[in-house]
Amino acid sequence: MRLVTAGLVSPPVAGAAYLVGIAAWAGTRTGSVDSDIGDLRRADAVAVFMQRRFPAELTRMKVGVIAMALALGLVLGLAAEVLLRARHPRRRLLRRSAAGALVEGVLLVAALHAFLVLWAMADTPQLYAAEWYAQGGWRRVVQLFATDWLRPRGVVLAFVLGCIAYVRPTRIAYLARRASLLARRPLRGVLLRIAVAPAVALAIANDAPAAEAKEREGRWASDAPAAEAVATKVSESLAVVVRARLGGAAKGEVGAGGAASRMNVLVLAADSLRADRVEARVAPNLVALAEKGTRFERAYISLPRTFPSWVSMLTGRAGHHHGIRSMFPTWEERAKDLDAAPARFAKAGYSTAVVSDYAGDIFGRVELGFETVDAPVFDFRQLIRQKVLEREIPLLPVLHSHTGRRLFPVMRELAAGADPRLLADDVVAALRARARRKEPFFVTAFFSAPHFPYAAPAPYYSKFTEKGYRGRFKYHKPVGLNRGSEAPPDADDIRQIRGLYDGTVAAVDDAIGRVLRALEEMGLAEKTILVVTADHGELLYDNGHGQGHGDHLFGDEALHVPLIVVDPRVKTGRRETRIVRDVDLAPSLYELAGVEPPSDLDGRSFAPALRGEPIAPKLAYAESELWFTEDVPSLPAELRMPYPGIMALTEIDARHNSEIVLRREMQPATLMARHRMVRDERWKLVYVPTRLGVKWMLFDTDNDKAEIHDVAAAHPNEVARLQADLWAWMLEDPQMERRNGFLVPKASP
Repeated sequence: MRLVTAGLVSPPVAGAAYLVGIAAWAGTRTGSVDSDIGDLRRADAVAVFMQRRFPAELTRMKVGVIAMALALGLVLGLAAEVLLRARHPRRRLLRRSAAGALVEGVLLVAALHAFLVLWAMADTPQLYAAEWYAQGGWRRVVQLFATDWLRPRGVVLAFVLGCIAYVRPTRIAYLARRASLLARRPLRGVLLRIAVAPAVALAIANDAPAAEAKEREGRWASDAPAAEAVATKVSESLAVVVRARLGGAAKGEVGAGGAASRMNVLVLAADSLRADRVEARVAPNLVALAEKGTRFERAYISLPRTFPSWVSMLTGRAGHHHGIRSMFPTWEERAKDLDAAPARFAKAGYSTAVVSDYAGDIFGRVELGFETVDAPVFDFRQLIRQKVLEREIPLLPVLHSHTGRRLFPVMRELAAGADPRLLADDVVAALRARARRKEPFFVTAFFSAPHFPYAAPAPYYSKFTEKGYRGRFKYHKPVGLNRGSEAPPDADDIRQIRGLYDGTVAAVDDAIGRVLRALEEMGLAEKTILVVTADHGELLYDNGHGQGHGDHLFGDEALHVPLIVVDPRVKTGRRETRIVRDVDLAPSLYELAGVEPPSDLDGRSFAPALRGEPIAPKLAYAESELWFTEDVPSLPAELRMPYPGIMALTEIDARHNSEIVLRREMQPATLMARHRMVRDERWKLVYVPTRLGVKWMLFDTDNDKAEIHDVAAAHPNEVARLQADLWAWMLEDPQMERRNGFLVPKASP
C-alpha cells in the first residue's frame, strides 16, 4: 500500500495530472484566440457550427491534446523527480508524508512548466500575445518581462539559477564529489569510451583522419583493450547510421551519376517579399547571392495573391488561361491538367518536391506535378484542428516544434507560427533526401513569415522595432475577417508594422543562408540553378495605398517582386532592367535545364539575360483579386463595385474534403469588379470599373513613383495606346467580353 501511495504522489504522476488539468481548462476557453474570426458573437456561432457539424473531429483533437498533455506532464515530472532526488537525501525522501510529497512534486512541475512557457513566450511571443499581452494588467507585464528583459537566453539563465538555488550549492558540491569518486572506478574506461562513441562515429562518418579520431578518443578514456573493443564496435555501428543521416556520402560525392550531368533547380521564395527589401540592412544573404547571379530589377506579378500567383509562375500562363484566379477555387478549377513545370521536370527524370509552412497550403489543393508536397493542408477540418490547438497555450511550447508538427501537422497552418528556422530544417532535410538519389531535383521552398501577421521569432521580431512600443502591434499584426472594421493605425503603429515586416524578412534571409550553406556542404552548389523570388509584394501603408496585397493595383509595392537567378555555369553577376513577368519564370527554367516546354505559354524565356544577351521589351499585366470585406480601407467606395464580404462569397464543398470555395453564383460579379492593369517601363494604366462607369487612370512612374497623380487627361495618346494593349489582354479571357465599355461575363447561350 505504501508503494502504491508513493507512486500516486510521485512527480511523474503529479505532472501528468497537472498538465492534463490545465490543458483541459485551456481547451474550454474561447474569446481572444478566436478574435480573428470577427466579433465574439460570430466566433461563438462558428464554434457551435463546428460542434454540430464535426463532433468526431473535435473529439479526436481533444484526445490528441490529452495524450500530449500526459506525455509532457510525465517528462516534466521525471525532471522534477531528478531535482527532488538531487535536493533531498534518500532517507529524507522516505520519511516524507504523502501530502508533502504531492505538494512539492506539483509545485516543482508547475515551476518547470512555467519556465518552459516563459522561454517559448520570449522566443515566439506572437503565439501567446492574445492570451497575455493583449489582456493587459499583470499578464502584459509577464510577457513584456519575458520578451523585453529576459529574452530566451535570460529565461534559460534564470532556469539554471533557479535549479541551483533549489538543489542548493552545498548539495551540488557534495553530489559532484561523489560523481568524481565513482569516475575513478575500473569500469569508468569502458563507460566513458562508450559515451564518446557517437563523437568517434561522427569523425569516421565525416572521413576524419584516423589519427585525429584516435586522439579525440584518447582524451576521454584509457587504452584498456576491452573498452577499445566495445567502443570500436559501437563507433562503427553508429558510423553507418550517421553516414546515412548525413546523406550517404562525404562532401563532393553527393549527386553522382545522373545528377552530375544535369543541373538541379532550387526555387527559394518568400510570401509577400518586396523587391526593395533585398538590401544589406535587412537581407545581406540575398544581396550577396544577387552579386553572384542575375538580378532582375523589374519583375512583376500578374495576380497578387498566393494561390493564383504560384500557378502563373509554375505554368507560364496568365490566370484567365490556367483558371486559378482566387484563393478559393472550385474543385473543377483545381482538377484541370495544368501542365506545370514540376510535372514536366518529373517526366524529364527530376525528383520534384515543395516544402512550405502555412501559406504553402495551396500546394496540397492543386496538382502541379510535385512528387512530394511537404506543406500543410487547408480545409474546414484543418480550421477546426487549428482552433483547438490555438487555445492550448500550456502545450504550445511543444506543439510549436518539429515534434509537435509531426504529431499535429496542422501546427504548420498557424500564421503566427511561421518560423523560418523550422522550415529551413525541413528544406535541408528535403535536399539531403534528394542528394542520396541519382536523379537531379526540382525543389521549391516557400517561406511564409513575411506575409501578415508579420510574425518572426526571436531575435528578429524586435530587430527593427522600438523597444518602448506598447501598442496593439507589439509582436505581430493579426488580421482577421473583420479587418475592414479595424481602427486605422497611427504613425507609431505604422513604424512598428514596418519594423515587424523587416524582422520577418531578416529571419527568412538567415534561413535561406542556412539552406545555401547546406547546399555547399553537400557539394551541390555548382550543380544547382538557384531562383529567389516571391509570389507578390506587400503594401505597408505606402503613400496612402493601405496594407496587404491584391485589393487593388495602385502603387508598385504589391506587384513588384525580387527575382534573382544564379546559374553556376555563368560566372559573372549582372543586373537586368527590362520588364520580366511571373509567366516568364517557367519558360526560363525549361530553357536553363533543357526540359521540353509546352507550346501554349504566355511567357517568354529570360534566360538570354543571364548570358548578357538582350531580351525583348514586354508589357506587364495584372488584375486584382477578391475583396474580403465590404469596406476596404485602402480603396474608396467610388473606385469599386460592391459585393458581399468573404463569409457570403464562400461556401464549404462537402463533396471534396470540406474545402472552402468561391460560390458559383458570386463568380461573375467578382470577375467583373476586378481592376486590371498594363504597364511598360514608364507608364502604368489601370482599368477601374465602378457603378458610374469605367475609370481609366494613368500614372507616370518615372516622375511619380508613388503613383498618386492620375495624368490620364494630360496624356491621351498614352492612354489610347495602352488601352488597346490592355483590352487585347483582357479579351483573351474566354469567360469575358466587352460591353458598353465594361469587361463583363459572357451572356449564357
